[in-house]
This record gives sequence, C-alpha cells and structure tokens, in this order.
Amino acid sequence: MKILLGVTGASGCVVALRLAEVLRKYGFNVIGIYTRSSLIVADTECVSANWFIDKLRGYVDELYSEDDIKAPIASSSNILDAYIIAPASIKTMALIINGIASNLLVRAILNGLRMRKPVVAVVRESPLGEIELEILYKASKKGITIVPAVVGFYTYPQHIGDIVDFIVGKTLDVLGIQNDLYRRWRGAKDPRYLDPCEYLYGSAKT
Repeated sequence: MKILLGVTGASGCVVALRLAEVLRKYGFNVIGIYTRSSLIVADTECVSANWFIDKLRGYVDELYSEDDIKAPIASSSNILDAYIIAPASIKTMALIINGIASNLLVRAILNGLRMRKPVVAVVRESPLGEIELEILYKASKKGITIVPAVVGFYTYPQHIGDIVDFIVGKTLDVLGIQNDLYRRWRGAKDPRYLDPCEYLYGSAKT
C-alpha cells in the first residue's frame, strides 16, 4: 500500500514525523511532500528545518518539495492508495477545494480525489471562523475526511507523545489501519494513570 504524506505550514509538524514513523513501522510505502511554509514552522517547533527534513527523509521512501512538479505523483498515471495531509493548513485546503494545483501537494491530492481515493486532512487551526468552517465543509463534501488535531482526554494523556499518538491513531483509523496508539473509550477509569483533572489539580484521595 502506497500512502502520500503531505506536510504544510500549519502547526504540528511533529504529527507528520510520527505518522511517517508509524506508517514505516507498519510496512507501508510512504511518499512525502513538504511545503516551504512547513520548513518555517519546523524551524520554530522542531530542532530546525534541516533536522526536520533529515528526520522525515529517514521514514519515507521518496521525498519531494512542493516545487518538484516533475515528480511522478504529479500525474494521475501514478496514483497512490491513500493521501494524508498532516498538518493541513487552511490555505492548502482552500487551494484543493477550488482546484488550484499551484504546487505538487495540491496537484497530488486532486489526483487522488479524481480517482476516488481516500484523502485525510489533519487540520490544526483554532479558532475556526466562518470562512475556515466553510472551506472544511466544502472539503468534506468533496470526499476529504477531516481529522481535527485535538486531544481526547479519556485517553489519559501523560505527555506530548500521548497527544500526538491520539491524533495519529485517529488518522489511521480513517484509513482502516489497525493500531493501538491510544486508549480507546471504555466508559471506565483506568487506575494506572492520572486523569486530566488529577494531573492538573491533584487528587482528593487521602
């Protein structure tokens, strides 16, 4: 199974790295695309843009910049099995829903949509105004599954890795990829972990 992983300039490049790492671990062929804006974010959120690209390159089978329109995936003659944008910026989503293939990532996603392939967008934006919500609604109507980069507190997150794995796990769920990256809802407390209230405010237990 060949999966595209597109990384845009939204906050959350660590989610992209973790997705690439897990997909590689599960044996998928991963093709990555990064935008110029993603490198700016990586310089702020990661060690550096160069560190981010080197790390990402270690997890993917092919890696392209958004300007590499000669890449094979620019054509629908080289269609993939699934497409993920993580993190997905509102700008990229707007380009997609309007069919503006101004870079390799948008072009590849449009190819996937034309061929009725699953497309998942991990959107990291807050708050969402009327314009952003309209863009995401239109994207959903066009066949893109929206996975907001939010945390489920029933998973008892203890550190940032738990939050990232929840988002990654939910993304894989959409594609039907079985995973155990997060604690699924069971309707009962797991006594092995501090719950979010205990973590922040302490326990009333004596």
